[in-house]
Amino acid sequence: DRLVDYYKKIRRNPIAVAANRQRMNFSDEDYQRIFVDIFDKADERKLILFGSGLYARRFLALYGNDYPVYAAVDNNENRWGQKLYPEGVIQSDHDSSDAGISITSPEILSSFHNGEYKVLICIKNYLSVMNQLRQLGINEFSIYDPSKAYQRKRNPVSVASLEALEHSTVPEGTKKYHVGYIAGVFDLYHVGHLNMFRRAKELCDYLIVGVVSDEGVRTFKGVEPFVPFDERVEMIKSCRYVDEVVEIPYIFSGTEDAWRMHHFDVQFSGTDYVNDPDFARFKEFLEQHGATLEFFPYTQSTSSTKIKELIDRKLL
Repeated sequence: DRLVDYYKKIRRNPIAVAANRQRMNFSDEDYQRIFVDIFDKADERKLILFGSGLYARRFLALYGNDYPVYAAVDNNENRWGQKLYPEGVIQSDHDSSDAGISITSPEILSSFHNGEYKVLICIKNYLSVMNQLRQLGINEFSIYDPSKAYQRKRNPVSVASLEALEHSTVPEGTKKYHVGYIAGVFDLYHVGHLNMFRRAKELCDYLIVGVVSDEGVRTFKGVEPFVPFDERVEMIKSCRYVDEVVEIPYIFSGTEDAWRMHHFDVQFSGTDYVNDPDFARFKEFLEQHGATLEFFPYTQSTSSTKIKELIDRKLL
């Protein structure tokens, strides 16, 4: 751990070095199209992932809900006919054979017309695939780099939320932050949750709430949620203080991944986590990226745990 902190201070940033190398090999326009604006037209055309390994699985886990994938192609014949699943998901988790993305030969690309599809290369050594696509006359592609912080598509719950995202809805300087983020399970929705949302909205123009999936609750908390994920999302969407509700990916559930996807200015949390050593590390990461972490007083009188305990007592 000490070496990691030391290397961060004295070593060159490998991401910046790689980006500079890429820039040297491409024009500004090509670099922007291939490496930066990777989601351009991704929601208007058939999105094809080139690759079916870890990079492709990570893309599905983080961005698959926002940008549906039509198919995956791979040069490895042994993978043709198999299915591609998000990282952290295995085929046995699915009852339906229709689940997952079909993996097929790159020859499928020849059946599409220009403007009908977009290829997203999800392979570490992408240069050979770029050359392969260009030899096929295909130039409509971009490259997914899992180390980069791509911002997810915004899905505001209302017109007012969209306006709050695009422009501050109050006089300049009135609110401390523009985009705020809160993460949680929010099972048995109660006044403590409402108080947190209200306090957060008082400090930011646009409030994003990340909700843990049912699978995430079972895995990380070891319990079954009382209220299913879809219902928890709908209840939070109905809160007037919330501008957007997102699912927290099952594997990539930490603050660092959340910031890379949502690019918020602040993450809010309850004071029950204020002494958690992980949150000290998260705050350091956020501050290095121009954001921060703020804690709200924990509502002592009410919590999902206390409500569940009362329900259990009455059932007994």
